Amino acid sequence: MIRRTYGSVKEQLARVTQNGMCADNPQLLARTNEAQERLLNKGLYAGTYGRYSVCVYGGCITLPREFETILGYNYDGAAAQVYNQWYEFMANGPGMSPAGAWRQLQDRGFVPSFRPLDSQRYIRVYTDLIEDATSTILFRGSDTYNNRVQTIEDGVYIDGERLNLSAGSGNSSVLVSGFETGVAEANGVYAFYTTINSKPAYKNLNGWTIANDGSVWHFLDPDSAVQTSSLSNSAYPWQVEYDNPEALTLTELPRTTANAFRSIDAINKTATKGWVRVYAVDPTTGAEYCIAILAPDETLPQYRRYAIPGHEREEGVNVTVLAKRKFIPVFTDDDDLIVTNLGALKMMAIAIEKEENNNLDEAAQYEAKAVALLQEELREVEGANIGRPQVQMEAFAMGEIPAMA
Repeated sequence: MIRRTYGSVKEQLARVTQNGMCADNPQLLARTNEAQERLLNKGLYAGTYGRYSVCVYGGCITLPREFETILGYNYDGAAAQVYNQWYEFMANGPGMSPAGAWRQLQDRGFVPSFRPLDSQRYIRVYTDLIEDATSTILFRGSDTYNNRVQTIEDGVYIDGERLNLSAGSGNSSVLVSGFETGVAEANGVYAFYTTINSKPAYKNLNGWTIANDGSVWHFLDPDSAVQTSSLSNSAYPWQVEYDNPEALTLTELPRTTANAFRSIDAINKTATKGWVRVYAVDPTTGAEYCIAILAPDETLPQYRRYAIPGHEREEGVNVTVLAKRKFIPVFTDDDDLIVTNLGALKMMAIAIEKEENNNLDEAAQYEAKAVALLQEELREVEGANIGRPQVQMEAFAMGEIPAMA
């Protein structure tokens, strides 16, 4: 097995694809990606799996986008068992996992971020590079009352809230401090609410709203019906009952949702120039923690999550896993291939062409040849290494099991 990039093999692949095509033809790139994806689903071959150290968050581990599934799991130096999503629903089985069953790893399906929200949070986004005006990111999920978060876009309601990733796009919020005893609960994160006299007004989760008329901050207390003042040229009522509104300090926070989320079930992102980092923001203190780091070509993030029953420590623990690699398309000549066996890629590319021309028998023959080449490579890579099969059994209500001679 050797390392190969798309640029190092495209000339050879071009010669056998559709009886020869230009190496720069976009169809060749698409054919190469399809061949890789189909070969990855054929089995475990050289370069298709690897060893990885993963952090534990809230009793769960989430695989990076490069990996599809966990094949083996090691906790604190001891090998442990990996179960699929059916384990807790087996008839006459163990039922829901008991606390302290840390030597189990249970599949929890797919999630859009590597870390879940621990409570109601605003979502903040940072970009590594200056993005175009067409670059956006959409968050879909629910609030703390399990209501779907909806926003108006182009005059119609959409599921979720979309942020523009370009500079100066107006997705800002502010961290307010300076409210003292009596109204101290008014401190915290305020999301953009509306525009009054061409100036932004902000609102927090408790219903407090603040705005600036150009010289002084005005605020509206949600618990009081008294309306003592209003901004110039505005019919919106503003109260200024606070003794010292000039003492308020507002720190602008970039690209933050106007809605707070309790859970996120999907993220849609356009292709970007650089990496995009997603943070959850405490609505009271403004403290933040990272929940996702998205690659430039990552548009529909989805990661495999596993639970460690009974292990809810938030940080400070790593586990070691043996994981199968996930198909990620190549886009440039410098992108690394996962399946690097050139012969197998050629045979699979021809098989796909035969299949598209409805020559299914010939397609199956070329596909079988591709798999055989991968199997040959695997034997050479493993060499004299000994792989010992592991037999694990859990029995329920079976009584004693006699020793086997």
